[in-house]
Amino acid sequence: MTEALTERDPRIEEFEADLAAHNFAGHWQAARRERAGGAQHWKWADIYPLLMRAGELIGMDDTGRRTIKLITPGLDATTPTIQMSVQLVLPGEVAAAHRHAFAATRFIVQGAGAYTTVDGEALQLAAGDYVTTPSMAFHDHVNESAEPIIWLDIHDNPLLSNALKLSFRSEYYPTKAQPITQPAGRSRDLMGMVRPAGRTMHPAHQPAAYPQAEVRAALDRAAEGPSDPYDGTMLDYVNPVSAGHLLPTIGARIQLLRPREQTQPHRHSSYTIYHVVEGEGVSVVGDKRFEWTTGDCFTVPGWEWHSHAQQGARPAVLFSVHNQPVLEAFDLYQEEREES
Repeated sequence: MTEALTERDPRIEEFEADLAAHNFAGHWQAARRERAGGAQHWKWADIYPLLMRAGELIGMDDTGRRTIKLITPGLDATTPTIQMSVQLVLPGEVAAAHRHAFAATRFIVQGAGAYTTVDGEALQLAAGDYVTTPSMAFHDHVNESAEPIIWLDIHDNPLLSNALKLSFRSEYYPTKAQPITQPAGRSRDLMGMVRPAGRTMHPAHQPAAYPQAEVRAALDRAAEGPSDPYDGTMLDYVNPVSAGHLLPTIGARIQLLRPREQTQPHRHSSYTIYHVVEGEGVSVVGDKRFEWTTGDCFTVPGWEWHSHAQQGARPAVLFSVHNQPVLEAFDLYQEEREES
């Protein structure tokens, strides 16, 4: 019986067709599917000119958001739970105010002088800054500068729409740009060492801004101490309310590799997307080797052995986002380190 039931056996093909006609599938079919995805590498040398072409061809009024999505074959997204895209807002443009169920964050790659308004507060944007837009928060983007501004859009819609089937249409604000009703620094006051008495805020609903100057200064101070053999010098972007992961569905980190530093291989069950803030180096992910430089993006799928090596005269800085908070919520996060 086992010998007869092979993959090419026409009886099985006919049987599987009958199953499909009734919206069924055999367990053995799922077991034979090729694993979707795999580690991917997107070069800034490819991203940037295509993004500029989008700026020439795609009007903001036509699309609402001018973004180029990083797509992993077989997933129709960057990772199973997180999408990373690259967004361009040209001088004088406004990306219309709206809100949606999925939470989004933005890491600024290039430019200055723009701002994102989140529930009435304008958060200033410049290269290296990082801001969050919580679920169901109204937000718009305004570029009042004389130069284009580019950032990474990072959101959890693949988890909400694909896995959870939670899909609400975006709700647009009555005006293209929402009015600024809160003083600058309001969200920062709500996360500082002194806060309004009796305030309550769910960790998932607190907008936050992480200025590049403060983050880089903290990273440089941390790099003066001992380096982790598997991650170099790494800091978490923490949630201002809980001091835990950035959001319930997305974690984020900033990482520095010193000149000639090479990390040891390790793997974890979380899926990670990296963006090279500055410098150059090489990452080995499973059987793939990625030679990266400033602006590049690449992924490390869950449970893939990976290591990084810095190259060149200056340190390398990597920004990354991951789905570790989701896995920890279900007690599914695991990590394994290769001993030297």
